[in-house]
Amino acid sequence: MSDGMQLFLLFMVWVIIAAGVHFAVKHYFLASFLAAGAMVVATQIAGYLQIEELDPFWLISSIVGYFMALVVALLVGLPFRLLRQLRNNDPLGSGPVD
Repeated sequence: MSDGMQLFLLFMVWVIIAAGVHFAVKHYFLASFLAAGAMVVATQIAGYLQIEELDPFWLISSIVGYFMALVVALLVGLPFRLLRQLRNNDPLGSGPVD
């Protein structure tokens, strides 16, 4: 499989994980952080299954991968946040004013 196809599949798996977590968790930032963590774990497991040993630089790749996955999770979560705000008739997200 080519490198481009592997990156595309990785991105699609990340989008599916992020969408699932954002669907289940209502809080935008909490869902993004949880999704990014799940994406890193999924990436490490996929790498282990492919080469049958743990990446020698797993800590570094996990940290860097977390920040990349966090960006993906934040972007995927935007439509979920918008739909929740529109459903609550609060387009600006300001909440009730006392």
